[in-house]
Amino acid sequence: MLRLCLLFLFAFGLSGCSTTSFNVLDINALSSDRIDSGSFKGLERLAEKSPENGKNIRVNIIYLHGIGYVENPDDAPLANAFISGVADAYGNTVEDKAVASQCGRDDKDEDVKLQNFIKISDTKVRNYRTTLPGSTLKLTDLACMDRQVLKVSSNIEYVIYRVFWDDIFWESLQAPHVGQDALGAQKGGKIALKRRKYNGQLKDKLVNYGFSDAVLYLGPAGEQIRDAVRGAMCSAALDASGYGFAAQGPRVNHRDICQIAAGQDIQTDPFAFVTESLGSKIAFDIMRDAMTDGRGNIYDDMIKGTQFFMLANQIPLLSLSDISESARQVPEPYSDAERPTIVAMSEINDFLTYELVPFYRNLLSGSQRSDGTQIDMAVESERDRLIDILGFNVIDMRVEFAEPVFPLVSGFVDPLFAHNGHVKQPELIAYMLCGAQDGQLHVDGCRGLRSPRLRGKNFIRKIEAEPTLPNPKGEAAARSGL
Repeated sequence: MLRLCLLFLFAFGLSGCSTTSFNVLDINALSSDRIDSGSFKGLERLAEKSPENGKNIRVNIIYLHGIGYVENPDDAPLANAFISGVADAYGNTVEDKAVASQCGRDDKDEDVKLQNFIKISDTKVRNYRTTLPGSTLKLTDLACMDRQVLKVSSNIEYVIYRVFWDDIFWESLQAPHVGQDALGAQKGGKIALKRRKYNGQLKDKLVNYGFSDAVLYLGPAGEQIRDAVRGAMCSAALDASGYGFAAQGPRVNHRDICQIAAGQDIQTDPFAFVTESLGSKIAFDIMRDAMTDGRGNIYDDMIKGTQFFMLANQIPLLSLSDISESARQVPEPYSDAERPTIVAMSEINDFLTYELVPFYRNLLSGSQRSDGTQIDMAVESERDRLIDILGFNVIDMRVEFAEPVFPLVSGFVDPLFAHNGHVKQPELIAYMLCGAQDGQLHVDGCRGLRSPRLRGKNFIRKIEAEPTLPNPKGEAAARSGL
């Protein structure tokens, strides 16, 4: 009994509260020298670009997943939490499994095919040679994309295009490499069965189905993953303009569908992007390619003036693979209205996430400019020059919501939930829908604040009294944390 009491007192001494409430730490903009002054449009306000402006609000959303076993039938379907959260924001409810568990399948009966999807294939069969001489792996299909329609009121509708590439690449390329070690999607997994419960879960979720995705993407197959998303973007644009999946056919290759899109006068409601984890890097690379390829195409039209809501991005970490001795292209100049914006939403306790504003400031201060000039971030015109060089605006929204793994010990929170729990936070959904103005939730005129879970909540945040960001030079930048 004495030992039990001592153990309890020790745990209590290490603990704070057993739960963590949602907290916005700051909203920073690369274009500003002031802390917590970031502004961005929410999904609802993007509809100001709609051809039906003033009548109905419709926003098309490309939803890209990140690392992990996304099509696990035992888990909630991809984007289910996001769709449920958006519905809740308008005071509506949806079923726990609001969307199909697998692309083109009914979650109640996986043998029943739906008609809301299309397959994206490659232009040819790819034969990848492996580390085993004489052995090759084949890849033909690239992705499956489906359409989920969420009507939240009489005149507000969100159309979510979910892009799945995980199962296809796992079965074709990853399983032959690491499948013998995995448990979830792999029959057998005798090694995995011998692991302790939580070690086994972390090995599968973070490494076998997680890091293996990132390693695959950074290799030659990364181009095929980008092609899959490009093809999905073209198909979604055609679908949104009235040329639906049935007319396109059950399977299209990415090059043909993009040529069809290029030959059409496409008029659609605006597109936005919601990306998770590795999906953020994929979207980032596609955006950069579109900005610098010297050709006007459907990708350019879709990214102009849009928002990329990047949840748990790994752009700074994975950009280490982009260093080279070749010069990087500078995008063609964008007007303020056309320049896209990245809104990076990061849980500060996520092992895998890196904020973008401190990344670009740190990279700037730790590198040499090839033209011999310097960019002084204390000067507004110089910050504008940096934004022009990048081709996009950058907003960081740092939040905290993950709960402790052990109820009485606050010093370690759930790393998986810190990585993938963003869209389960009603407050974060409110920011995604309504946007921010000078570091505060932009509540004026926003209809997506009717969630019962937000009733009575005060959204006014206290902004630090000393808001000026230091000029990032050497130790000053390192000490600031920004």
